Amino acid sequence: MWVDAYTDFKLHDICDAADREPLDMNQPQWSDTLRQGNCRFLTKRLWGAANEKPYFHHGLFTTLRQAILAHSGEAKSSRVAFQALPAAERDAVVEFLKTLQVLPPGTKDLVVDERFQPRSWAAAPDAAGQTH
Repeated sequence: MWVDAYTDFKLHDICDAADREPLDMNQPQWSDTLRQGNCRFLTKRLWGAANEKPYFHHGLFTTLRQAILAHSGEAKSSRVAFQALPAAERDAVVEFLKTLQVLPPGTKDLVVDERFQPRSWAAAPDAAGQTH
């Protein structure tokens, strides 16, 4: 089975200096650089993101939207692009992320709610007002 993980599995600087973690866990335990702090985190896979609350590298956010808006550093351009979208498109991005779930064995529907019950997915109308 092929699953799009939506990650590059690389370390990226994703925070401002104020959000820096106090320890850089990417350094050896007795290293002088351990206590310099850290803003570099492994890109989290988005596949399964809807199942993995709380969000972000430190788990301090309760919504996907908060996690998106917290990105800085190398990810700031992605946050700015998200913020520039019309409200309906920002909502659509968040709703898409909610579909990236790891489903229990035997689940027959691909789009489910938090109780794994089938959930309808209304397609957005195209420029002519048609849904596909």
